[in-house]
Amino acid sequence: MAKKSDDFGDTLLKVIDKLAGKESDIKLSFQDLTLEVGMMKAKLNGSIVLDVLYVSEKK
Repeated sequence: MAKKSDDFGDTLLKVIDKLAGKESDIKLSFQDLTLEVGMMKAKLNGSIVLDVLYVSEKK
């Protein structure tokens, strides 16, 4: 049986789930990140901070 490899998004979701309820921050830093959309290409440098706080819904 072949094991499906996770992509970056799946891995990030697993990390966020583990941090749920702990009021944690995740900082994603990147340098020379190249984004291509159609004929447009852009290089980005910087970081993104995700504030993770899960709140259960009242029923």
